Amino acid sequence: MGLYMMSNNIHFFRVGLYIEGFRGVLFTGKLVKTIIIRVLPELGGFFQPSRSGYPKLIHVSPLYTRVGGRIRCVYSSIDCRGDTARCGGRPSQVVLNGDYWFYIGFSEKLLSHEKFLEAVMGLDDCFVFMDQRVCAVLSELEYINMREAILDTARRVLGSGKLKIVFSSPTMLRDPFKRTKHKSLIPTVFNIFSTPLYLMLHNTGSYSLRKYRRQLLILHKIFNEPYTTLKTVKLKWVVYKHRPEPTITGYMNLFINQDYLQYYGRYIDMEKYLGEILTYMAALGVGVGRATGFGHVTVEPGQKKENAAEGK
Repeated sequence: MGLYMMSNNIHFFRVGLYIEGFRGVLFTGKLVKTIIIRVLPELGGFFQPSRSGYPKLIHVSPLYTRVGGRIRCVYSSIDCRGDTARCGGRPSQVVLNGDYWFYIGFSEKLLSHEKFLEAVMGLDDCFVFMDQRVCAVLSELEYINMREAILDTARRVLGSGKLKIVFSSPTMLRDPFKRTKHKSLIPTVFNIFSTPLYLMLHNTGSYSLRKYRRQLLILHKIFNEPYTTLKTVKLKWVVYKHRPEPTITGYMNLFINQDYLQYYGRYIDMEKYLGEILTYMAALGVGVGRATGFGHVTVEPGQKKENAAEGK
């Protein structure tokens, strides 16, 4: 069964910066996008809203930093422990003065990794951002072979029977069966895999609506969402424009349905297929707003000691 074509043209970098000069309300993915466009202005059009239906083959994360030995994603949010339906209050402030990093993934169709390296290596810039003078200096640059790392992850996922997806930055998922701008905050298999699968099929030149829907159904049958998702995924109100928007953070575990895995395993090399789609998920993100920092995820294999009954 020919489900897809292998692609070796997804690039992924970790970019370390020293940044100073900003204080205020900010979703830092906006600053990351600004920095990228300043060093690579030809990418500006790919960050703009599009109605063409063709997916954006680029993704940036917000800024990350270490606080007390723990990694923290940096953005303004509102604490809504009470009435989450109408969230109000004062948003948290972002103060940028120190060492940070972000991630960027893109297709070779947009940019070669050599050109990206050449542009970013000289990053030492001060500019006006949201009426403040912000300075950013490159401190570290790391290329990550995402496909190689994820292929090992896929192998271990199949061995453990569980896939852990961490919503590392605030995420707004997309319902694959609605053609409107409606976002979803319900982490079903359909909603999580809809964007990575769409990106994979388009980037490899093998997209068709029939193939897209068929593969979504296969993934839906192979992975089961457990009841614990209601406890591990959290609602987070993020300030991106003028009013707070609901997003999700946290993590969820997906359990493999072994009956369907064995059935489809007769036609599909599941290790390679899962490795391919998880590469797109980890490098190019999930959901909407991926070009401005939303939907950055990490994927991990589960532990075998977990209760396997949740996957039945």
